Amino acid sequence: MANFNAYLPLLQAVEGGYQNISTDPGNFNSLGQQVGTNYGISARFYETVINRPPSVLDMRNISKTEAEGIFKTFFWDKNSADKINNQQMAQTIIDHHVNAGNGAKLAQELLNDEFGFNVSEDNQIGPESLSALNSVNPRLFVELYNELRKQHYLKVNNTTFLEGWLIRLRKFAYNNPKRTSVGVVLGLGLGAVLLFNVLK
Repeated sequence: MANFNAYLPLLQAVEGGYQNISTDPGNFNSLGQQVGTNYGISARFYETVINRPPSVLDMRNISKTEAEGIFKTFFWDKNSADKINNQQMAQTIIDHHVNAGNGAKLAQELLNDEFGFNVSEDNQIGPESLSALNSVNPRLFVELYNELRKQHYLKVNNTTFLEGWLIRLRKFAYNNPKRTSVGVVLGLGLGAVLLFNVLK
């Protein structure tokens, strides 16, 4: 079974401390105030934790321990990631959920479009999605999923963060920290998947 503590070092490696960048929408609270992010916690998300628009001081005061607790409670536990059999499947799904907000939905879309399931695409991993995830080939799933992550980042096309996002993605390659395996679907179903390696 997947374990949050095994994912945590990877998460800490890709999420820094406090930043306040005007080109990052995550730095703005619901009042449109630029208050920053901290340890990967966006201003809008932190608002749901404290039930009010955060200030700069609120964001600066998020501790590393608090951030870890938020990630475990609101991302890992909420999506029952500890019930996913494969660690690498769980951590790339949750990492994209942390980074982009649609990690669970992306997994559900992949299960439906490429593995033939009909799970609800509700952006939360529940029993139906868990059963499907635990029945597919983990390596193939992770390789195809990480290609979808890449396409998502390219579509967002934020030149400020794109390179960093792609570097982040490489850390979630299946069983190989030096390379990332990218699945390219040629349009003929799973039998027509070409896998190739891209050096980090």
